[in-house]
Formats: sequence, C-alpha cells, structure tokens
Amino acid sequence: MLLSRFFTSQGMDDHPELYLFKWPHLLYILLAIILFFVLMKLFRNRSLRTRKIFVTICCLTMLILKYAGEALFIWEWSHYGDQLSSFSHPFLDFRTLISFQLCGVNNVLLPLVIWFDWKRMKDFLYSTSIIGGLAVILYPVGVLYGDPFYFTFPILRSLVVHFLLVFLPCFLMATGEFRLEGRNWANTFIGALLMTAWAMFGNLVVDPGANNMYLMENPFLGGPVPLLNVLPHGYHMFVLATLVFLAFLLVYWIAGIYFRHRDRKGLRS
Repeated sequence: MLLSRFFTSQGMDDHPELYLFKWPHLLYILLAIILFFVLMKLFRNRSLRTRKIFVTICCLTMLILKYAGEALFIWEWSHYGDQLSSFSHPFLDFRTLISFQLCGVNNVLLPLVIWFDWKRMKDFLYSTSIIGGLAVILYPVGVLYGDPFYFTFPILRSLVVHFLLVFLPCFLMATGEFRLEGRNWANTFIGALLMTAWAMFGNLVVDPGANNMYLMENPFLGGPVPLLNVLPHGYHMFVLATLVFLAFLLVYWIAGIYFRHRDRKGLRS
C-alpha cells in the first residue's frame, strides 16, 4: 500500500503555489545547498579515477530516474488510462524517449555529452543545465507536485535530476575538466536557437497545443511572480527572453570570476 502511494503520478497535475518560499520550499533549497557543498567537498580533490566513477554514477542516476519515470507512466496508462494524471502515456508516445522541455532534453543529453566528450555542445549544455536546474529549484511548482507532504517517485525524480543538472557542470568546472569562457559564446547561442526550434517543433507539430519552454503561453499569468503574472500570452516572451539572457550573463560572469580567482591562486602557489 505504501509503495502504491509512492509509485504514482497522481497529483502531478496539481501545482499549488501555497508553499512557494514557505518552509517546505526553503527546506528544499537548504538541503540542495548542503548536498552541493558536501558532495563537492567529498569528491572534488579525489583521484581522477574516483571522480570519473562518481560522475558516471551521477549520470546513470539521471538516466535511470528519467526512464524509470517513463516506465511508471506507461504502466499507469495500461492499468488506469489517463485517470491518474495527464502524465500517464502509452509506450508508443514521443514522451517515452524524447522531450521538448529544456530540462528534459538536458536530462538525457548531459550524461551523453559528459561520457562522449562532445566539446562543442558543452558550453550550451552546461550553462543551460545550471540555469534550468536553478530555475526549478527557485520556482519548484513543477517539482513539489500537489501536496508537498505527499512524497512520490516523480517528486524524487525531479528533485534529484534538477539538483544534478546544477551540480554536475559545476563539479566538472571545479575539477578543471571544463572551462566555461565567454569567447565560446557562439556555441551557446547556436545551442539556444536549436533548442528553441526543437521546442517549437514539439509545440506545433508533434504535440499541438503544448507549451514547451513556455513559448506559447504565459504559465505565470495570475500567479505569485511579480510582473510575469500580469503579462498576456505572447508578450511574456519579451520578459522571459530578457531574463534568460541575463541568466546566461550571470552564469558566465560568475564562472569568469571563479576561474580568474583559481588561476591567481595557482600562480601564487
């Protein structure tokens, strides 16, 4: 009975905002911060072999949680159809293998980029993984589904995956295995254009009426987020595009400060 309450997508269509920046949300942020620094402290200075094993375990965790969630949704569809949530779907559904949301795409691509060392994709994948993961941590109505006290596997999946989207790129930069630099901005820009086109392809062709990457409708309309909660559909994109651009600038700026500090420290030693 307890497992049946854990392995369910029931409640995933409910995104209440009553706990936004209340203690469940703040606890979630605090635990993410603590885990970030603990894992960084434990593994950053380990041997190359140990770090590779650790990163591989993190990548496998992301993929296993992704497709275990899809298996749950397929099982629910075969037993209950769409009665539990709109996330339940048959096996022959595009959601089984692909996604048109940024975090969903990065959930799959980030491990592949790390394993196969696809260098030209790293600038976009690493920066957007950090931005997307942080955005969900700070506005978690897509993670703490329904009642935040009703813990389910989909909640666990989202909590872990979005944390790792932030942690893994930061960890690889901290260990010196990747360097996010402004001179490679073109790779990020091209990646952003391709990701936008991919999301629009999903919205218009594969799943008409969808709102992947919030390109079609303003999901914050009438919600608690100032400014975004009053913008009509369509107009919200001007603000979202500006916020995303500023987020890229912030990530590159912080990365630049970190690498300059590390370089100076290395010269002094």
